[in-house]
Amino acid sequence: MTQEDGQYLVDASQAVAIANAVAYLSVAMQPASLYMGLSRQNLMRQSVRYFLLGEGEVGLMVYTILQHFWEQMPEDDVRPCIFLMSD
Repeated sequence: MTQEDGQYLVDASQAVAIANAVAYLSVAMQPASLYMGLSRQNLMRQSVRYFLLGEGEVGLMVYTILQHFWEQMPEDDVRPCIFLMSD
């Protein structure tokens, strides 16, 4: 994780629970926005990789985890804007 001009850049790879870690950091740090890249891989291939290796489309998984978390929290809770970007 690096900090530049008050902004943090987290580059995570080859971890079992990247999506969970990013979701936890977004709740703990309460950022104004999250920018996550999407891959252009085949969805079936991503599903198999997630099932076997715990890897896959991190941006969508972070959004899903946060969505389930927010369902249990009050509406006035601080929620970041999430930007899912592709090449």
